[in-house]
Amino acid sequence: MVSGSEREVLKIIRDEGGEATPRVVAHKLGSSWGLDYVRLLCNSLGRADYIDVLSSGKLRITAKGKAAVEGK
Repeated sequence: MVSGSEREVLKIIRDEGGEATPRVVAHKLGSSWGLDYVRLLCNSLGRADYIDVLSSGKLRITAKGKAAVEGK
């Protein structure tokens, strides 16, 4: 189960076409969200298989992540 903050991150990645960088996610979330906090959330989401963290640094949403955003 993802938290509200994690769900917001997943929505942004989904809305960016399924891939985004942590910097893009932080920008879309607004100035109160620091890049370090976004990276922490992304690491947590990656460990739980909601996203894949690619070697390029990009974040890619998984089928499990899409299902979590859609509430399935």
